[in-house]
Formats: sequence, C-alpha cells, structure tokens
Amino acid sequence: MRVGVYGLGKIGVMHARNLAQNPEVDEVVLIGRDAGRLATAHETVLASIAPGAPAEIAGAHAPAEAHAVVSTTLDALDDVLPTLHGIVVATSTDTHAALALQVAEAGTPLLIEKPLCLTSAALEELSTKIEATGTPVMVAFHRRYDPGYQALRDRIASGEIGPVRVARAVDNDRTPLRLSYIPESRGVWFDLLIHDFDATPWATGQNVVSVSAFGSVIDEPVYAEHNDADTAVAVLEFDSGAIATVVGTRKNGAGQDCRLEVFGSDGTLSSGIDPRTAVVSTEPGIEAPRSTYPDYQARFEPAFRSEAAHLVRMARGEAPSLTTPRSGLVATRIAEAAAESFATGTRISLA
Repeated sequence: MRVGVYGLGKIGVMHARNLAQNPEVDEVVLIGRDAGRLATAHETVLASIAPGAPAEIAGAHAPAEAHAVVSTTLDALDDVLPTLHGIVVATSTDTHAALALQVAEAGTPLLIEKPLCLTSAALEELSTKIEATGTPVMVAFHRRYDPGYQALRDRIASGEIGPVRVARAVDNDRTPLRLSYIPESRGVWFDLLIHDFDATPWATGQNVVSVSAFGSVIDEPVYAEHNDADTAVAVLEFDSGAIATVVGTRKNGAGQDCRLEVFGSDGTLSSGIDPRTAVVSTEPGIEAPRSTYPDYQARFEPAFRSEAAHLVRMARGEAPSLTTPRSGLVATRIAEAAAESFATGTRISLA
C-alpha cells in the first residue's frame, strides 16, 4: 500500500512516522512544495523509524521494525493522487476545505486534520459535496480512535453504569500556545476543547440541547486582546437531563492531562487514568506519577496509531470512517455556541 502525507509540520511528520511503522504500508510518500522543508521532513521521519531510535522520536508504542520505504516528491498534488491508495492532509487550517474536496473528487481515501471548516454552515455544505463523491473521508477527531475512549463508549452503551447522570471532560495542555498562534487559533473553544465537544456526546450517547461557557485569562494578556481565554469551562446540558462539564487550560505544568469521566446511576467509568496521569493524590500512601505526558502527541500516541491503521483499513474497503465530515457538525455547533455564550454571558440553546 502506498500512502501520501501532504503538509509536513509537526503533526504531518508524526502521521508519516506512524504510517511508516505500520506493517501494512509499503511506501509513505512525503508530498511538498519546498525542497528544503521536504528534505528536512524526510530526514526527521527516517530518523524516527531507524533501528534503535529512542522512544522520544520513535514513539513509546513503536514496533520493533519499520519496513516501509519513505520517499519524497515535489510533484503537484493532482499528479500524485492517482498513484496513492490513501493520503493524510495536515496542512494549515485555511486550506482544509478546498483540499478535502479536491482529494475526494480524485477518489483517494483521506484522513484530514480538523477543523474541516470554520462554521457549521460551511461544514454542512462541504459534507454534502464530499458525500456525493463516494470517497471515504476521516476527519482527525482522534479520540474516537483511542482505545480508552472507545472502551468507555462501549461500556456505557452496554448499560454497565446505568443512565448517565454527569460527565466531566478534562483537557489541560502542558505547554502554552506560542503567542503568535493565538490570533489564528480561533480560540479555546475551537482549538482546544473541540475534541471534548466531539468525544463527550459521542462517548455518552447523549444529545446536547444547551451550552453555557465561562473563561478567564490568567497568564498572557494577548488572549484577552483576541477575545480568547487560557482557562475555560463549558457546561453542556443533555436532552436526557444529564449534564457535562468540559474543563480546559492552556498551561498545566504537571503534564498533559486529558480525561473523560462519566458518572451513571449504577457506576462510574473514566478514560485517561493511567500511571502517567498528571494528578497527584493527597491521600497517604498513594505515590505520585514518576513521569507524566509531555504533550498531546505522547498522551494520545495509541489513538494516533489506531487512526493511521484505520485509514489503511478504510482505504482497502475493510472499514468505514468513524469520523465523517458530517459527524463533525455536533462538535462545531457546540463550539459555536460556547463562543457565543462566552461572548454574551448567556446560555445558548441548541434545541
């Protein structure tokens, strides 16, 4: 199988590494427009899959060997697409919609980074166009591919904890955003908490009917200059009467901390609690974690690997997309409502 990667920043290089380490992939093609950047990305990927590469670059869950060839091309995307069985697009946000449609119309199975569109109206329109092509497309809401989140969803659906009463999502970044990115990030609701707005209704099987959002700026005044926050809470009300809180911060020096806890009438389940969870218990005799996750790529490495593997299966016709463009409408509408609530101080109805 020959899989391309278009967009070779940090996330694109990670996808290329994961694909190259997948035994079902024969060749990973790095597609670029700048020869220098393409060469640098190529060197980085090769180093990460080299025998004996340290876990810091190979990944903590890397296989013993990687057999895929990693090649490069400066050819135009339209010329490369017919030669590929699948492709990952990890370019800048403003290019996602046009590229998704271009790839879908070419018939190449696609994994594309989020957000696909900047508004729910635009996403709905684009989803219809992509569906008309018949090409399978995955949007990178990676938590749906995470083993812990998938198990949480399955066990809730089985009735193990009874009716859902309360859910609590935690999404704390260890390292703050670079200040230059804040103006283009679209804010904490779209950039950070969008994954929780997707995963929480999906995992709990609940429908959101209203959103109330609150935020503050504790660190950098530049957040406030762009009507953004570095500390945020959203309250999601479900049509069942259950309630969820989604909590996030841009700076959690203890480590990357991303969890989803769900409290039911008959029990409680949580994804994201493991020996590296960035929480210290104050109870006697409970040891603090010896190391925590340094960033989201380390925290969700199993999810990213599962996502890449799913792309391979989808490209073979063996599995459907778990994250179609249209499925992202729920998270986008919640994020829009959270941004409006934060700006106006009002509860926003989605019913």
